[in-house]
Amino acid sequence: MLHLSAFEKSVLEALAGRAGTASKMLSVWASMSTTVPQTARSLTSAAQLGLTEERGAREVLVAACRVGLAVDSGAGYVLAAPSPSMLPRISLALAAIEHYKASIHADATTAHVVLTKPPRPCVLEDNLAALGWKTAELEPTEHAFKRLVQTALTRVVVMTPFFDVTGALWLKELFTDVPSGVQKILVLRSLEDSTRADYPRGFDTIAPWLASTQVEVYNYSISRYPSAGRETFHAKVVLCDDDTAYVGSANVNAASLEHSMEMGVAMKGRGARDVAAVILAVLSSATRMF
Repeated sequence: MLHLSAFEKSVLEALAGRAGTASKMLSVWASMSTTVPQTARSLTSAAQLGLTEERGAREVLVAACRVGLAVDSGAGYVLAAPSPSMLPRISLALAAIEHYKASIHADATTAHVVLTKPPRPCVLEDNLAALGWKTAELEPTEHAFKRLVQTALTRVVVMTPFFDVTGALWLKELFTDVPSGVQKILVLRSLEDSTRADYPRGFDTIAPWLASTQVEVYNYSISRYPSAGRETFHAKVVLCDDDTAYVGSANVNAASLEHSMEMGVAMKGRGARDVAAVILAVLSSATRMF
């Protein structure tokens, strides 16, 4: 059993957020001269982490200084641990934390970022890379939607306030990916009045196909008689079954699919079940078109 001192425990608490990166950094740092200053670049290189991990390495070094494990000398960071021999112990404990987080522990809600990047040249992507983000690990919105619906067992609901011809063609492909026997539902708005500026033009393009493939269409657009205005929505949601969902900014139209930066969260678990409860209320409030 690994017995940790109070100081070692404080280091683990400070570095647990970047446990995997910190474990590899401390492992190689233990074999280096304690008097030679190191930088995020030198440590990530020595640990074979790659340039995209530098942002995380800088966070580790700042946290290490905060708890007295290292000191910023101006030229770089030097170790200030009571005993450098404790580094392998701390590294091992951090590796165990990372393994637990990645392979054993399951949060009530798991979530990851889903992103549509603007077309190249893309300043946003360049700046994300400069900040240390592995942009390749951010799942594209279109891929996320397809992955979600392909694993559905009972129901897929797509809820979008803006829906054009480009989006209609894309939605047809998406619903085609839904496994046989799974209920398919599309929630739109403004279907009651084709003269409205926000009338979903893509609906006319795809309505016969939706009907022939038994996609249920709902119109969530309710007049507030006798007062002015209406009750409707601006949310963008893809719900699969009752425990998997996307919530974000992406509409099913050309602007979102091809041009704009869109971002959302794909989630599973308790958070998605809360989304499912809201969608159930939406379907109870909306008008079924067919």
